Amino acid sequence: MITIENKRVHDYIVQKDELVTIGRGISKDIDAIDVRIKRLEEKEKRITGKVKPPQELVDKGEALVKEVTKLNTELTKIADEINNSKLAAIPEDMKQEHLQLFKDKEKLERERNKIALKVQKIKDKLIPIIQKEVKPLLEKYDDIETAKTKDGKVVIETFNHLEDFKKKFK
Repeated sequence: MITIENKRVHDYIVQKDELVTIGRGISKDIDAIDVRIKRLEEKEKRITGKVKPPQELVDKGEALVKEVTKLNTELTKIADEINNSKLAAIPEDMKQEHLQLFKDKEKLERERNKIALKVQKIKDKLIPIIQKEVKPLLEKYDDIETAKTKDGKVVIETFNHLEDFKKKFK
């Protein structure tokens, strides 16, 4: 464990903890209100469930549902006819080319994904090896950022956690 003395960092942590405590209190209040809302909704459902709507309104509503359903079906048929007439205008060879391009794209995407999995497996093997080799050479708060090859050699770029931390709090 590392201990640092930094009033600014200390004050930020205290301020964050205070805000978290306030936020948790507000969350409790919200939960209590949610419980009350659910209780009221249940009571309202019990009350409204007992009320029988006027039959004329029920009949009018059912008639409108039938009419809307009929119109929606008709609209769907018209939209399908329009779409089919547009598709019929496309030459068959163009349709086939389009389908073939989709298939080619899908094949390439699968190939790319397979390669990405292989790359990830290699990375999973490389990381522990690089860490084992480089960690003894790093200074305090330094860490590995990237590893690249250059002129037949492996070049390890590093960063300093403390410097990053300082930049964030400036």
